[in-house]
Amino acid sequence: MKKKNFIPLITLLLFSIGTTAQEYNQELIDSLITAKAQTLVARNSKFLISGYTNMTGKFSKDESSFSNIGLVPILLWKPHEKILVEAELELGLEGKETALELGYADVSYFLNKYLTVRTGKFISPYGIFQDRLHPSWINKLPTFPVGTGEDELGVGPTSEIGIDFRGGIPLGSSKMNYSIYLANGAQLITDPAEPGKQGTLSYGNAEAISKKLTAGGRIGLLPFSNSSLELGFSYRNGNVGDKNSIYKNIGAVMYAYDLTYVKQLDFLKGVIDVKGQWNKVNIDKADYVDPDDPTGNTTYTYDNKRSSVFAQGAYRPSMATSKFLKRTELVFRYAGFNPPDGAKDLEKVKQYTYGINYWFTWRTAVKLAYQNQKDNNAFFVQFAVGF
Repeated sequence: MKKKNFIPLITLLLFSIGTTAQEYNQELIDSLITAKAQTLVARNSKFLISGYTNMTGKFSKDESSFSNIGLVPILLWKPHEKILVEAELELGLEGKETALELGYADVSYFLNKYLTVRTGKFISPYGIFQDRLHPSWINKLPTFPVGTGEDELGVGPTSEIGIDFRGGIPLGSSKMNYSIYLANGAQLITDPAEPGKQGTLSYGNAEAISKKLTAGGRIGLLPFSNSSLELGFSYRNGNVGDKNSIYKNIGAVMYAYDLTYVKQLDFLKGVIDVKGQWNKVNIDKADYVDPDDPTGNTTYTYDNKRSSVFAQGAYRPSMATSKFLKRTELVFRYAGFNPPDGAKDLEKVKQYTYGINYWFTWRTAVKLAYQNQKDNNAFFVQFAVGF
């Protein structure tokens, strides 16, 4: 009887076992490498949820309600020491419905200590109110100054979609900060169904309105070594007419001046906080359909130059011996809007707001304010919390 040769079989079995072990070891090595990489990413990245919430009540002869309820979470993720991802979600009640908007979403790369590159949707660095003061726990009054919103009285951008180059530079004992950006153009509103908005602009458009990008920026100078005073100048220029319409060559030039002064003064036994901003928008002349003509055959035009201003002062007796007084703050703000001559359904607005705040912590306050505006006087109460 012929003996069977088991050597090839044993060799094949050993080879299979070796191959299986090698594959298992490689999978183990890969999983260990992946776990190690994930551990390193987790160790080097940072995530934070910040933001603010508020509830505002308005009481006037025509209306009394708690209607302004909002929650604004800000998501901050730092996957690398030179990269920051941030996004702001704005949640609020509109009647019985919950509204959700994207305030901003951008990525910043810290190139060096003098320059940061930011891209995405970001708050426009036009003046100081939108960029620095609009959150409810920072804004010292329950309302916005006229001219800084997104309605027909708004003068200047609120947000941009594009790329921004910003940073700061020392100038001896002084300092300078800057922001220069390229963004999608604003959109000229021409709908005769909204006469008050004809000739105004909407910002933060995700689609290209014109064939060219809009350029803008702001420069801030802090002349004193203690940085108590800042003087700023903003500029923005670009086409605003729809590239597929008769308004394609209509452009807009915008500029603003702003001031900030914050200092503790011994003779006043407290801190004074002064802020102001003046905005100007010049839009090229254009022919608009006259809403007073039902046939739509009549047009009208006007010199489309509008401006707004606000000046605000606050005093907090931070050096008082009384704990209650140290947490109390008095605020006054004047704001005004000047419409273009010949615009439909727009009038000059003067707004005076008087307020008193009590700060439970440095980012939690209850605010009481009375706002005097023609035919629209009201008393406001707001509870605001930053987190």
